[in-house]
Amino acid sequence: MPFPNQQSAISNQKSFAPTILAAGVVSLLITSLFLSVQYSYGIGTTTYSLAQYIWRTWNESEDMGHGMIVVPAALFLIYHDRERLLSITPKPGWGGLVLLITGLMIYWCGHLADVTFAGLFSLIVILAGTIWWLLGWEFLKALSFPIAFLIFAIPFPGIDSMVALPLRYLMSKLGVVILNLLGVPVVLVGTGILSAPDAAQHLATGQKFAVDVANPCSGIRSLFALMMVGALFAHFTLKGAWRKWILFLCTPPLAVLGNLVRILMLTLGTVAFGSEFALGKNPLEHPSWFHMLAGYLVFMVALAGMMGVASLLGRLPGGVRSSAPSPAARPNQGVPESDSVDRY
Repeated sequence: MPFPNQQSAISNQKSFAPTILAAGVVSLLITSLFLSVQYSYGIGTTTYSLAQYIWRTWNESEDMGHGMIVVPAALFLIYHDRERLLSITPKPGWGGLVLLITGLMIYWCGHLADVTFAGLFSLIVILAGTIWWLLGWEFLKALSFPIAFLIFAIPFPGIDSMVALPLRYLMSKLGVVILNLLGVPVVLVGTGILSAPDAAQHLATGQKFAVDVANPCSGIRSLFALMMVGALFAHFTLKGAWRKWILFLCTPPLAVLGNLVRILMLTLGTVAFGSEFALGKNPLEHPSWFHMLAGYLVFMVALAGMMGVASLLGRLPGGVRSSAPSPAARPNQGVPESDSVDRY
């Protein structure tokens, strides 16, 4: 038999559930409306909606392929935390209306300037403002992670020039240093790792082998996907915001480490078995099976590093999330009803 305070909590959840559900539906409808409106011209002569743009980007850009699972993952996060959300008393806040209007202004300015990123980012602001306005600040705080998680679905403009090219230089430089330490004489030419000249064998630079660290090999594709995975991994395995942030901030260097191992594997494979075996006849369009296998190695190394960091953080006091049920969910374990009433 439930305790009196348990009965009160259950009745509160039932009474607030329709309000919360209605507010959630309204928030999704508002966001969907702005997604479907013809928004931008891009580089063509016809307009397209934000929904069309984001769907095409997820399907055509290999850097944003992970975006398809962001929205389902955010909905799962909300469902997973449903009991805590239903326990919050909705208290509409006027601050949410201010945030909602701010999001609408960003949306309008992005439309005038033909900046698709501004429109996509404004939808997250509009969603947050609507939830704050209809359900209150406490509810928005409880949903802060699922809402912020939607950032991973948005393609950032100019990411190639800001991140991909520096990553290419970093990967190639680190690869050259480590290969020389391993006894494989190589030189760096731009972002290419070339065999060093060998006067004894009359071989010029790059004549024996040459591996170019192209954009796909820079790690940009795995970086954002692994950051998304790192955020989820930290959310479900650790307690405390600072622990979660440490694990999340460790994902970029772990992604770089995994990609470095991949480049070393491809270079050593080229030295041992030849370029066609290690890379393929056309590495960018038709990579070899060895090349594909090395790509999965990035995720294996990074995920192993995440688990290691999470294990270290979890050993600290209060570091691991407990799977024990909340007091309201525990059954009556033979305690008399009179003893179950809170005393002050």
